[in-house]
Amino acid sequence: MNDHLAKPIDPDQLFGALLRWIKPRDRAAEARNIPEDRSVSEAASGTAPLEIAGIDTKTALKRTGGNPKRYESLLERFADSESQVVSEIRRALAANDTPTAQRLAHSLKGATGNLGAESLSELAAKAEAALGRNQGVDAALEALSGSLDGVVAAIRAALPGEPVPSSSDASVDSTTMAESLARLKQLLETDDGEAADFLLDARPVLLKFLTREEIATLQGQVGNFDYAHALQSVSQVASRLSLKLE
Repeated sequence: MNDHLAKPIDPDQLFGALLRWIKPRDRAAEARNIPEDRSVSEAASGTAPLEIAGIDTKTALKRTGGNPKRYESLLERFADSESQVVSEIRRALAANDTPTAQRLAHSLKGATGNLGAESLSELAAKAEAALGRNQGVDAALEALSGSLDGVVAAIRAALPGEPVPSSSDASVDSTTMAESLARLKQLLETDDGEAADFLLDARPVLLKFLTREEIATLQGQVGNFDYAHALQSVSQVASRLSLKLE
């Protein structure tokens, strides 16, 4: 068995390679039409795909299993956490820490590739190469900074706005929020992988009581399977809101 898949991984190419090398159990599996199945799934979701300048959202959505909520969460986390990465690279260079600067550029290249921001990913790759050669670094970082600012602004403009709290159903929302936190705690305690999707589904209610920073921290911890620290975050939120979770 010998094949090659370039990063970021395209699911269709991956399944194609697997079908070339793995003998299917039956002819029905051999003839499975992956793109058609995905189209049915997308149609069933009833949600229109995001349109974001500089990002191939259709291709990137496939990498998240066709889950729009998960993809939007990744976009939001990227916009919040990576918007200052060029400044971080420059600080590393000012401290004569080129390896850290290269690591940051490499990480940005991978993250933007997975999100579908191909042009930005290419600029991050050029910046990484420039750092490695120690040539043309300023020009590469300037180009990267301008493109990154544009993509982050486009993401923030395209994502749905946060829900506005309503006093009319505050008691209902409060009860639902407490139940959601309790359920999330239970999933984390049992190391249940469903925690990530549950957090996405509960996000609209949680945003009425949790800060953006608390939500972002939880999503990062759960997304990285850091359930121990996620449980600590849930406990801190519950304490702040004077909730006793079962």
